[in-house]
This record gives sequence, C-alpha cells and structure tokens, in this order.
Amino acid sequence: MTDLDRTELKSLYEGEFTSYREEDWAREWRRKYSEQVRRVQDADWEEWRTPAFQEMIWDSPAVASIGPGQSVTVRGAYEDEGLARLLFDARGSLTDLALEQRGGRLQKLYDEVMTRVFPTHSKRRPRARLTRLLAAMFPEDMTSIADANRIWRVQRRLSAPRVSGDFIAQHPTVRSALQDAVGKAETLEQKVDQAIFAWFLWQKYFGKPDEGAVVTQAAQREASAVPPFSILPANAQRRSLTCVKGNIELLMAMVREAEHGISRQDLVTVILTEATQLNAASAGNILSQAMGGLGLLRVDGSDIYRPTDRGLELLTVDDPSAVLRGPLIGRVFGMGHLLLMVRREPGVLKPTDAAKRLQSHVPTWKSTQPGSHICTWARLVGLIDVQNPGGVLVLTDDGEDYAAALPEDFEAQWSFHSGDEALSGAMEFAEDRPTVSSVAIRRYDIDTIVEEGCFLPPDEIRAALELLRRKKNIILQGPPGTGKTWLAKRLGYSLIGARDHQRLTAVQFQPTLSYEDFVRGWRPDGTKGLQLVDGVFLDAVAAATQEPQTPYVLVIEEINRGNPAQIFGEMLTLIEDSKRNEDEALRLAYPRTIEERRYVPDNLYIIGTMNVADRSLALVDLALRRRFSFVSLAPQFNDAWSKWLLDRGAPARLVSLIGERMRSLNAAIEGDRALGRQFRVGHSFMTPHAAPADEESWRSWYLDTVRAELAPLLEEYWFDNDEAARTQISQLLAI
Repeated sequence: MTDLDRTELKSLYEGEFTSYREEDWAREWRRKYSEQVRRVQDADWEEWRTPAFQEMIWDSPAVASIGPGQSVTVRGAYEDEGLARLLFDARGSLTDLALEQRGGRLQKLYDEVMTRVFPTHSKRRPRARLTRLLAAMFPEDMTSIADANRIWRVQRRLSAPRVSGDFIAQHPTVRSALQDAVGKAETLEQKVDQAIFAWFLWQKYFGKPDEGAVVTQAAQREASAVPPFSILPANAQRRSLTCVKGNIELLMAMVREAEHGISRQDLVTVILTEATQLNAASAGNILSQAMGGLGLLRVDGSDIYRPTDRGLELLTVDDPSAVLRGPLIGRVFGMGHLLLMVRREPGVLKPTDAAKRLQSHVPTWKSTQPGSHICTWARLVGLIDVQNPGGVLVLTDDGEDYAAALPEDFEAQWSFHSGDEALSGAMEFAEDRPTVSSVAIRRYDIDTIVEEGCFLPPDEIRAALELLRRKKNIILQGPPGTGKTWLAKRLGYSLIGARDHQRLTAVQFQPTLSYEDFVRGWRPDGTKGLQLVDGVFLDAVAAATQEPQTPYVLVIEEINRGNPAQIFGEMLTLIEDSKRNEDEALRLAYPRTIEERRYVPDNLYIIGTMNVADRSLALVDLALRRRFSFVSLAPQFNDAWSKWLLDRGAPARLVSLIGERMRSLNAAIEGDRALGRQFRVGHSFMTPHAAPADEESWRSWYLDTVRAELAPLLEEYWFDNDEAARTQISQLLAI
C-alpha cells in the first residue's frame, strides 16, 4: 500500500469525504461533535468544576464511541477538583508551539491525567475516554481516533513524521499532514471535519476484514475505540501456533529482510541466523506462522516473499505486540476462548489449567502443548498476565477490551463441534450489541477455475481432480503453452478449497537439482560449519503432518527436467498412494538420529508438470510413471477460449482469425513426421494476461506475440527447414 501524497489527500477530502460527511448520520455526528467542542472551549471555571460538567466531558460519546470501554468508569474523577483544575488550565496551552512540542505537551498531559485517575478513580486505565476528552479540548491538534492502533496506521499512511512519545503525541503530526494537504481550518466546524477525516481515512484503507473472515462488529460509521479485528471461521483458523524465544523480534527480522523481496531459502537462513536454537524443520513452522498464522508475509507471483501491510506496520509502531493482538485472536483457534475463560475466572486459572481446557476444544490435539503456546502468545502480546503469588492468569486492559468485543455466542459459534452452517451463516447477538453481518467465505472450486480462464470442459477438470484425490500424485503433460503450471496450482487450490498460498508450495526441477536440495542435505550455516537442512519436500511433509485433516499440495514444475529418481531418493517409494502411512516409514539418507524414520502423510498431494516437446529430455523413469497418473493437456482454441477473449473486448474478427490460424498451424505441426502432436502450440500464447485497451491495441498485441514468441519457437521447430518456418510465420502475420 503506497503512501498518500497531498494531491490525493486533497482530492479525497473535496470529493469522497464531502459526500461522506453529508450523509444524515455523519451530519448528526458532526453536529454533536461541534457542540461538544464548543461547550468544552467556552466553559468558565465555575461551570467546569461541577461534577455534572466533569461527568459530561468524561462520558459524552459525541466525539467517539468507546465500545467495550463503557465498562471503564471514572465516577470518582467527577468530584476531583484538582484533576478538574489540571484539565481546565491545560486549555489553550498548545498555542504557538512547534509541532513536536505540541505532541510532547499532549502526551505529558495525557500521562499526568492518567496517573491521577488510575488506579485512584478507576480500576482500569480509561484510555479511550481520556483520548476523546482531549479531542474536545484540542480540536486543532487531536483527531477523532480514540485508540493507538488506528492512529499509528493512519500516520504511516500519510507519511506523517513520528515524534517522541506514545500514540497521543502523534495526533498533531497527523493533523499537520492533513492541514498541509487540505488547508488550514479556520472555523470550529472545519476543525471538526479535519478531525473526522482521519477516521474516514482509517475506514477507507484499514477498516476492512481479513479475506474470508466473519465480521464480528457492525460497520462502524462514527469513530469508535472498539478494537479493530475480524475472525476467520473456526475451520479456517490455525489450530496451533508455535511460540519460540524472542518470537516477536524474530518476526520483525523476517519482515525487515523481506522488504525488498527475499527467496524462501534466504528467509529460512534469516530464521536460523536469528534463532540459533531452531533447525530447518522448525524454521518452516516459523515461516508458516508469519504467513497464514499472522498474515505478516505474502508470496508474489515469482515465489518471492514480501511484507503485507500488517507486516510493515510491525516495523513502524512503538509496540509491535499491539499489531499482533487482532490477528492472534482472529486467525488462531483458541485465543478468543482463552480470553473469555480468564475473564470468567480472573485470578483462578494457572497456565497449565488453561492449556488443558484449550485442549478439550480441539479433538486433534493430543497434548496440552498447543494450548501452552497460545497462553505464551497471549502473555507475549500483553493480553493476559500472570499474577503472583500463585501464578494465576488475569486479563490486561487490552485483554479486557478484546474479550468484551468478542461475539456473545463466540464459544458456541467457534467450535469444532458446530456444523458448517453455524460457522458460515448469519449470526445474531443480544439486543445491546450490534447485529453481525456475515461475509461469504470464498471457496475455491471447479467453477472458480473456469471463471479464472480455464478452457477445459468442467467434466475434464473434475476428472483430473478426482484422479488427484485417489492417486495422490498426478502429472499434467502437454505441449508448450497449454497452461500446465497454471492449471496445476488451481487444481491444488480447488483440492484445498481456498486460494491458500501457505498450503500450496511450488518448486521447479532442473538438471542440477539433487536429493540434498529437495529432501535433506548438509549446508553451510555461516557460523558453525555444516548443518543438516531440510529441503522443500520435507518442509511440505512437516506442514501436512501438523494438520492431518487439511490437504497440502506440492506443485513440481518441469518434473522431467531433473532426475526424479535421484532427487526423490527413498521418497519415491514413500509417495506411492499405498504407502502413505506411518507403518511404511523409512530411514533417510541423512538421518538426524539413528531412530529417525519418515513417511509421507496421506494429505500431501503432488502435482507435476511436464513439457512433452522438450527434445533435451530423456524418457520418464518407469518408477516415476508407476507412482504418478498422467493427465494430457492439449491446445484449447475452442469456444470457451473465444468467449474469454470476446468478454475482454477483443474484436470478433480478430478472435476468429487467430483461432483459424492457430488451428491451421497445429495441424501442420501434427502432420510433420519430425514433430507431431507433442509440438503443437498452446492457447496460453494467445491469451493475454491484461486485456489491450482498443481494437488497434489488440492487433498490436497479436503481432508482437507472433514476432517475439511464436516465430523463434517455430524457427527452432523447423531448424532444418527454413522454408517451412517462414511459411508458417508469414501466414500468422497476414492479418
């Protein structure tokens, strides 16, 4: 996500935000907000000092709702005249100060007031109440955002300067960045609008739930301090999340190294360097943690790891643990249950007790270790604390906020004993809570493959998928350009049921690849000489073994370009569908211990691709053929291909012409005794990734493709017959 410049901000403010603020609900919010600011600004000491006025400035929701913070009461503060005088005298104290000084003065006031209120007048820190109080006192410097998580995000989106101090000190920098873009606010109403604009920006760029999540809060129109998070359905959440020493620092190091892109092997090296207690197998668990577990990293189309917006946020905030609280609750099964458990019985449960209770929620957990990891994570990010003496668990203020924001029937809905309908259907809560809407969970299936541009009949796709389920290992073979790799990954996603990059791994075989690269081998570690490192295959085995009920997929591109028997080693025996069980486990060529035996789990599926036109390759090893089923793909210049191009604006005459020329070319190739069916040209060559803009652009795209891609290929096909190559190329260019 790129930062907003002044021109974009001004355009947003004058366009989309203008419409936003004129909606009926927003007009009412602006009216109440302005009245609150005016009353706070105009009050004299005699009015200010009264308990009724103090109650109003502490409790009024005119600036922002504080959600679960409603349970944090400060009634004793209403009659604290010394506290009232401190606040009264602070009005106007920021005038003519430099930006950093204004932030520092606000932070100092916030800290001073908080010290007076907690714990004297409140059992919990009234952070949201105090923040919105300051927003009414300092309308030029504060925004309507009442919590730290959101202000950090908006500040980073605006590229506003960071100043020393906690989140309160950052409000003036955000307001300054907005003012630089949209102009100085002259009237009170303009000041309020700019304060609300910050909330609008958070909603627009950060207020969306994770993909596939069930939204647990109604869309928040007015500013709110309800913790921003969304929860994946139970069957999509991680059922365990390992926690190691220095875990947050390790995640930050991984994200930092991935800022400019990093390969998987290099990222594993980073993990092993930062956490010397880990080995290559456990490094795979940490990588899984950073991706599907917490959503900090993503893989681009080139299999390069890069940070997500959440990952970048981890590097910019003062308290990285704050960034991880929402994802841990929303993406890891058991974290929400732990918070509710401790909330019901504060100061009663020990970590071991909580781990045992969590184990009872997940039938596949055979020990209390996953529950212990969840407890450790909750402590690490400041959701729970261990109270001494006794070593019992209590919620922190943040833990209280998140626990209060969970749905009323969370434990019933997020349960592996509930039916799928209960997880995906609309959920209703008590009348005093907003009604929750449900986001349709986007499943990946055969229809999705067709929608994305597969030109095979659905029955053929279904047959390939059923063959994969039954045989466990298949190879898609075909001429160049028939979409083998494209389809291999989508068959994997369909088997998984979602476009889950964490459960699908892709690797390419090449002539120099060895067993030591693919399965396990000795590698330099940079400090201690050599260490045994698991390759991508054993990493996939480890991941699949951890979640035996979930399909995992390994895609091997160009499987015949390497020496499969040498690369797989003993694994060539273990991948056979009849040997996918622990009883068939074998000793590896490089065992870690004398007793170590490994097997390939039943839920790891392998999809290979094979270009049958590559003259440089020998016949496929018969042992490999026996363990894989083969699916042959052919060029698909059919009605589905034509419709796909026409739907994207291709001229009908050009589509018809391309289809005729390509079918004619393939007939000539098939009829040549030196070539044959395996050398036909696939439809991928004539299927653009991005649709050209107009008719002339479509024509240019076609001609460029023929000259730059097909002509060199045909010249190679007919390397001993220049006339045949020229004839075919000329026919293709004659449009």
